[in-house]
Amino acid sequence: MDQRPVSPLKQFIEASKNKGASDEALAALLIRQGWPETDVYQAIGQYWGEVTGIPVPVRGRTKESSREAFLYLLAFSTLCAWATALGSALFTYINHWFPEAVDFGRYNYFSTRSVTSEMATMAVTFPIFMLVMRAIIRESSENPEQLHSGVRKWLTYIALLGTAGAMIGDLIWFLTYLLQGEITTRFFLKSAVVMLICGAIFIYYLRFLQPAEKRTQVNDKAWNRTFTLGSLASVLVVFLLGFFIVGTPSQLRERQADRNRIDSLRKIANALHARYRNQSGTFTMPNTLQNLVEERQLHNDHILDKVTGKPYVYAVIQGTKYSLCAEFQTESSNTDRPLDSPFWQHSTGNHCFELDASQGIP
Repeated sequence: MDQRPVSPLKQFIEASKNKGASDEALAALLIRQGWPETDVYQAIGQYWGEVTGIPVPVRGRTKESSREAFLYLLAFSTLCAWATALGSALFTYINHWFPEAVDFGRYNYFSTRSVTSEMATMAVTFPIFMLVMRAIIRESSENPEQLHSGVRKWLTYIALLGTAGAMIGDLIWFLTYLLQGEITTRFFLKSAVVMLICGAIFIYYLRFLQPAEKRTQVNDKAWNRTFTLGSLASVLVVFLLGFFIVGTPSQLRERQADRNRIDSLRKIANALHARYRNQSGTFTMPNTLQNLVEERQLHNDHILDKVTGKPYVYAVIQGTKYSLCAEFQTESSNTDRPLDSPFWQHSTGNHCFELDASQGIP
């Protein structure tokens, strides 16, 4: 005869079921009283196993847990990627729109490579994130038991920890620079960007951890739709602003070609000035740029426009003064290359630069 004591949890469930209590009401009541959710559902399962004479079948979750872990890890990694790219792009735009004269060398440089990299990151990772989240939400609605998955809860808490850390870091950064007298517009805008992105993500995933009885399917759909539309609108706006500011791929190609032309002209100038320093006593300007190639001062590629294949135009003006000319496809701007002297700024079409071999290169 079995003399083992009956647990108070089992006694309460049996007594309550005899009075007509439902499983849902019992589970909610006991969980609120501090009983572990796993113990509660196990005790209810044991009750029905004894009543029916058939033990509750156990469903293996090894495969399902692995799939859940994969989906959530993929969702959080792509979320981190596109959210970081979104914030980084906005930081770059703010630096561009609100330049600081005292920080020209470091912050006013508008890096087209950085912006295009951020645009590409958003274009790839954001759709993947949306597809993965759609699969997670669909599976959760079809199998509500997944809402109680330990894998889901642990990974969601890790995501919340990351976003909370970012917001705390943003507040520390905000107060640090505020105490140092940093009260510029772009400083406040950057702080707001970090707080809005991280805050939206934190609030969205915090709802995933709310008890099931506090959520309804209608509210969940509305919440998911709001987050999806808000994220999509933010990414699209930032992505299109990138095209508006840095230009289309064809325009970027033309600007890069013009930067290569400036590099070649500077190399030609360096060779001419080095020739002057080495032959200062009996210096004469070369008749053509081909003379520099023959003297092994330059490579033949440096005197040719790589796009058109035509040589750059070189002419002696007087004495050691000379001009270098090239055909440019775009007009340069002050933010294209901060290390270039204003001397090398150019307009569209044929543009000439006058230099003196006896002087320094601008």
